[in-house]
Amino acid sequence: MKWRRLIAAAYLAALVIVAPAAICAQGLSVDVSAGRLVYDPLVANVGTNNLMGSLRYDMARESWIYGAAAVPLTDAATFWGGAGAGGRFARRTSSRASLGAEMAGHAYSFRDAFVDQVGSGGLAEIIPFVRLSAGLGFVEGRGGWRGHTLTLSGINERRGVFETGARAGYGAVVRVEGDARWVHATEGVFPFAGVTLSYNRTPVQVWGQAGKWLHDDLDDGTWGGGLAMTLNARSSVWASLRQEAPDPLYWNTARRTWSVGMTQRLGRVASPIPQLRAEPAGGVLVTLRASDAPPGHISIAGDFNNWQPTPMQREGDSWVVRLPVGPGVYHYAFRSATGTWFVPSSAPGRRDDGMGGHVAVLMVSG
Repeated sequence: MKWRRLIAAAYLAALVIVAPAAICAQGLSVDVSAGRLVYDPLVANVGTNNLMGSLRYDMARESWIYGAAAVPLTDAATFWGGAGAGGRFARRTSSRASLGAEMAGHAYSFRDAFVDQVGSGGLAEIIPFVRLSAGLGFVEGRGGWRGHTLTLSGINERRGVFETGARAGYGAVVRVEGDARWVHATEGVFPFAGVTLSYNRTPVQVWGQAGKWLHDDLDDGTWGGGLAMTLNARSSVWASLRQEAPDPLYWNTARRTWSVGMTQRLGRVASPIPQLRAEPAGGVLVTLRASDAPPGHISIAGDFNNWQPTPMQREGDSWVVRLPVGPGVYHYAFRSATGTWFVPSSAPGRRDDGMGGHVAVLMVSG
């Protein structure tokens, strides 16, 4: 086992040392973590004490590609590597609605220490959805297919399930989300209900979740929690603890996992979110360069006005508006005279909105 650990350790070191050569690439990051780790595509087979490294590239509109490997920390642990790609692809159909799908594919290989055999497999999923948003809230209906394949000791296993469900959430800095889904497997239909509560503000983010399967043959509960701390624009550290229940796709055993790690971004970081101080007499001033806007009158809409367009005023080379808002985090976009929504690349705090477009983020302090 010692030579395998040395090879794996060298591979992990290469991820960290060689990756800076591509430092100009957007969205490139390296993760290093340790603990009782779970690699989702191997959920039925991998959940052992490991040191893990991954190289990931996040592309536009919530798509990504990665490679990862894990070093066994004990003789009984599993050595594995994997790679995959996927994302959340959506197209806005109106100011509040969008259609899309979450799609992903993973391939992996591992060596099982108990049977001293090499296994391999893959996982694929496609989950179409429709999403309605209003202010800080959203409701999403979804349904699709998940499947996996596994080859080990000459045995080939293939399995798939259909999944339908709904999600809803509200909030920005403090956010709550509910999740209800029904997994349609050959053994029956297995309902699940869960809730997630998170606090998202730099430099500290905290989350917690709880859920339960609601079937006579599967009534296990699941819970988890974690925190992350941003050290600077490129570095963050994090920790998490989870109690995992069986999944009807894999029928894995219930187990508890934990991990601690660090993420280092190597590419271009997103533009910083501007922090403005609210003025008691008039809120905050938002400006847009006229050269960054299409011809005609411009409006602004966001969380602060329930996404109902408010006209901006032309002053010299800029469009301006004073928003009567208090302290908080707000998402917004501009609207042209023809009804087209846009956020120019020069807008501070510009982010993908997860629906095929962009929003700008404004942070207002008291």
